[in-house]
Amino acid sequence: MTDLEPLLRFWRAHDAMFERVEPAPWGAVVSDARFPVIREPNYARVETAEPVGLAEIEERLLPAMRRTGSPSAHVVLFHPDEQTDLIAEASTRGERLTWDLVMRCSGAAGPSSDHVEEVPNPDAAFWRIHRASAALFDIEGERTLDQLQAMELAVMIPGGRRWFVATDAGRTVALAALMVLDGTGFVDHVVTFPRARRRGHAGALTRRLVFEAAAAGAGDTYLLADPEGDAMRIYERIGFERVAHLASWVSPLAG
Repeated sequence: MTDLEPLLRFWRAHDAMFERVEPAPWGAVVSDARFPVIREPNYARVETAEPVGLAEIEERLLPAMRRTGSPSAHVVLFHPDEQTDLIAEASTRGERLTWDLVMRCSGAAGPSSDHVEEVPNPDAAFWRIHRASAALFDIEGERTLDQLQAMELAVMIPGGRRWFVATDAGRTVALAALMVLDGTGFVDHVVTFPRARRRGHAGALTRRLVFEAAAAGAGDTYLLADPEGDAMRIYERIGFERVAHLASWVSPLAG
């Protein structure tokens, strides 16, 4: 089993929660007309290490995106080291590639600080904080933020996503999400508001989520980090190791 196989199992189970998954020899196209401007449920998952061309992917992807009303076509490669020709083809066309570092933690981390707590029933106050945190990921626009929250309420939380926050003097200063599917945990949306950074909140949150993932039966817990960012060193101190990279790009669709 490769280092990415548990993550792929998680990803397939995650994609299955959305409206439509169309299998392809190279992976699948996922689409959901309820959230057309959100990339997470509208994209091509290229999971093969076998050669595949851009036209072969877009033959399936573009009609699906036009059907949902998505303004863009999003492609994620799980084995970019084996897809150098595809990457070259996309780059030559002018696509701007984004790289994510895949990190994995096996087992359970130790307990985190007592200022980290789960939000079992997110209320309006939490969603205001969540909405504010989205800007720190460069997610903006009322339509996008509305659909992001709608996806959380209609799909993600019913599907098992759990939210946790770190507090300081009663104020929420950081938040993160955990999901466990098919025996694999995934940590997402780890963010600390600027006024509270460099105080250990992100590390405390991530440590708690790894602990909760193991308690929920996850054999491995994964997250994606910026390969050039500082956060990966925080994750390494908790017990995460670097295992691979994912590559992706987003192409605007012609009107």
